[in-house]
Amino acid sequence: MGLIATANRVPLPRVLGLVLMGQLGIAGYLLYADARDWYYGPRGGEVSPTITEPASPGDQRRRYLPTTVPSREGRPGGPVRLPTTMEDMAFTFEDTAEHGRVMLMSGFIAPGTSDRFEAALDGEEIDTIALHSPGGVVQEALRMGKLVREAEYDTLLTPDAACASACPLILFGGVERTVSRAAWVGMHQASFMEGQSFLTGAEAARQIQALQGQILDHTAEMGVDPRVQSHALQTPPEEVYYLLPEEVEEYGVATVLTE
Repeated sequence: MGLIATANRVPLPRVLGLVLMGQLGIAGYLLYADARDWYYGPRGGEVSPTITEPASPGDQRRRYLPTTVPSREGRPGGPVRLPTTMEDMAFTFEDTAEHGRVMLMSGFIAPGTSDRFEAALDGEEIDTIALHSPGGVVQEALRMGKLVREAEYDTLLTPDAACASACPLILFGGVERTVSRAAWVGMHQASFMEGQSFLTGAEAARQIQALQGQILDHTAEMGVDPRVQSHALQTPPEEVYYLLPEEVEEYGVATVLTE
């Protein structure tokens, strides 16, 4: 009775104004959260806290932190220098005895990265693309994977290198795919990034399903067993499923598995 009486004393325009202010407050917070995650999530940050125990059957999920990727203590890396930060993707070159002329692609896959990648290849004689990336924009990774295959490059993951989220789509593009047992290949569900928070549930579902169809087609076209994507589909975006070396081999993610 008291609540009803109180409500009756509040003018309707004022009630509607308070509701509108609350909705605007929620919208403002969501925009802030998106901006915060965009700035502090996939940009900047140290490569990783050490993971002291390797993934084992039944214990392959880890929290996904875009600014951190797993590494193992005591390993010097591979034939190309690994980065110490995760900024927007950088392209560096190094001549190696084992893999020829290598382009190391390290960092986050952002909007426009595939155009930068294509430009970086212009005039360069490349044999192998080495990867160290927490992932990023799926459409960019799909295009980069196709560019790798069209140019008939090999791909490489050295010890302690990580290729997670959208990054494996580039790895799959290699004609020969060399993966160290001490590298990390991580899979999870595709998700929306900034600017897409206000899609309806139905529209978001349609777009995600269409995108997943492109991912499955790309995986098969590159000669990798599409069953590997079942691990991605069962792993939410806030987690990563790290493939065991035997899974990397079984699904054809690697054509050559090294120590």
